[in-house]
Amino acid sequence: MARPKKEITDDLCKRAEALAAQGLTVSQIANVLGMGESTLYEKQQEFPEFSESIKRGRDKGIASITNALFTAARGGNLGAMIFYLKNRAGWKDKIETEHTGEGIKVDVKLGHEFKEVLEVMDELAYRKSEKDDTTIQ
Repeated sequence: MARPKKEITDDLCKRAEALAAQGLTVSQIANVLGMGESTLYEKQQEFPEFSESIKRGRDKGIASITNALFTAARGGNLGAMIFYLKNRAGWKDKIETEHTGEGIKVDVKLGHEFKEVLEVMDELAYRKSEKDDTTIQ
C-alpha cells in the first residue's frame, strides 16, 4: 500500500532541518518524516526550500559539534586537541622513512623516537657503503 502524499510545509521543513542537524542520514530523515528515500529526493528537487532546510540543518549540526570540539580542545582536553590537530592541521601519528641501498631495504615506521633511530640507520648505511667500497677494490 502506498504512503499518503506528503505536503511540504514550513513545519515539515523545520522538522527536516532539526533531524539533519542531529546527523541523521537522508534515509533516516525520510523514515522519520514518513516518506520513502526516493520521495525525499524528489521533494528536494521540487521544493528548493525543503532541500535548503536539510542543508542548513547539516551545517548547523556540524557547527555545533565543531564548536564543542574546539571548546573542549581549548579547555585542555588532550583527546580533543589531538583529534582537532589531526583533522584540521594535518598532524599524523607516524613518520614513514625509507632507506634503500644495494642489497638492503629498510622500511621504518616510527613514533616519537624516530630521530635517534634514523641516526643509527644512517650510521649502518654509511658503514655498509664503506664496506662495499673496500670489497670492490
